[in-house]
Amino acid sequence: MKSPSHPRHSELQVLLEPARNDLVRAFVREAALAEGVPVSCASLIADDCADVWLALSGGASGHDRAHIALSFSRRDVKARIMLSGHSRFANVVASLRGRMRPDAGISCRESGIDGWEVSLHRSLIAVVDMLTPAAEAAPETAAAQPSTGDVRIDVPEKSDTPAIARCFLAVYGHHYVHSDVFSPNRYWARVESGELIPVIARGGEGDVIGHLALERESGALVAERGEAVVLPTYRGHHLLERMTERLSVEAPKRGLHGIYAEPLTIHTFSQRNDERAGMPICAVLLGANPESFRPKDIACPTAGQRQSYLRTFRFVQPPAARTIQAPAPYRDVLLNIYESLGVTVTVAAASGAAFPDSRTSIKVNDRGYGVIGFERIGPNAAIELEQALRDVRALGACSVQLSAPIADPGLSLLTEAARGLGFFFCGVGPAFADGADLFLLQLLTEPLDTDKLQLFTDQTKALVAFIDRDRNGSVKA
Repeated sequence: MKSPSHPRHSELQVLLEPARNDLVRAFVREAALAEGVPVSCASLIADDCADVWLALSGGASGHDRAHIALSFSRRDVKARIMLSGHSRFANVVASLRGRMRPDAGISCRESGIDGWEVSLHRSLIAVVDMLTPAAEAAPETAAAQPSTGDVRIDVPEKSDTPAIARCFLAVYGHHYVHSDVFSPNRYWARVESGELIPVIARGGEGDVIGHLALERESGALVAERGEAVVLPTYRGHHLLERMTERLSVEAPKRGLHGIYAEPLTIHTFSQRNDERAGMPICAVLLGANPESFRPKDIACPTAGQRQSYLRTFRFVQPPAARTIQAPAPYRDVLLNIYESLGVTVTVAAASGAAFPDSRTSIKVNDRGYGVIGFERIGPNAAIELEQALRDVRALGACSVQLSAPIADPGLSLLTEAARGLGFFFCGVGPAFADGADLFLLQLLTEPLDTDKLQLFTDQTKALVAFIDRDRNGSVKA
């Protein structure tokens, strides 16, 4: 964060009416971010101003204008709302303190002969900012923190949904990507449908101080770990790992085989947490998102290229032994991945395509990431793959993933054709296809330097190094 030697100011004049509430919130937040205020603090002061604005506009005449001024110093950010009409707003101003969050600073004073000045402030010393969209990414520090000896990990009840919303609100403001966490009814509907499998961390008083959930597509046997948040004062106590452990207990009850996560490669914080949670790497997703698709407040060592992710995985019940096809260039790396996942595998002899035709699908998202899926591999797989690649490229794919069942006898045939088109190793999708495993290759159409990726474990570094060699044509059949 910037450290100004003098307080600086940003100002806005606007008609005092409820419809301007979102404008006020956006102005305050963006002005604060422009001055280097941490995102969580910027969101909190913006939400404070929006709450006050709604209260004040309820007593407005319809013609009142308010003046909003922000000032910034080393220690805090302040927002002042100045308005005329002393008598009209006296009762509203008197009630404002009772409407504010306990950690918000507010003062009200008369201004001039017929006005009020409402001053809100947030300390930049007390607020610990979020480093990534997931709470677990905050680095551990030696700062004084509350004891977590009384913290327990629990499955939430419907009555906990308002507290869960407040927990996300305290960290993200109103700007969290999964907006349903702020709506108790919508949130709980996802829980009841089985789409969301949540756990929470409770403080000593029973209050919600953390949240983690598995997000599951309909009928899937694996689920993605996400919707993670831990209140700043409780970070550094491995609550994410404890919640992950509890999810690993809850997941088999819902028929799940495993859970996965996709940590960023612009830092190693979330990778460290996955390592502690017993989730080894099973794939590397290069160029999966545009360069801009990242947290705003983190220095980006991968600037100038698309963002890449890892995929980590953990079985939540003992995995069955597998019989797999292992194309010659990838036999050893596949065996290493399965060993890390605790799976016993047998490599079957390649026998060529077992189906009379292929069954394929393609999709491309709005971020330029395409997926070509072979549900089964036929003798014309090379021709079908070439056509599918043209199709996803025409739809705007910059990075392409190719998937196929790892037990399909035609896998070596498809792999040979794919390598000829520029595809290289990606990894394994354990239990991703109705409990069966997927073999993954990938292709990039833009330059990407893997030396810029921030990697934590030796296993991850070795896998990325292998992928680089394969991409450069150094891995021979």
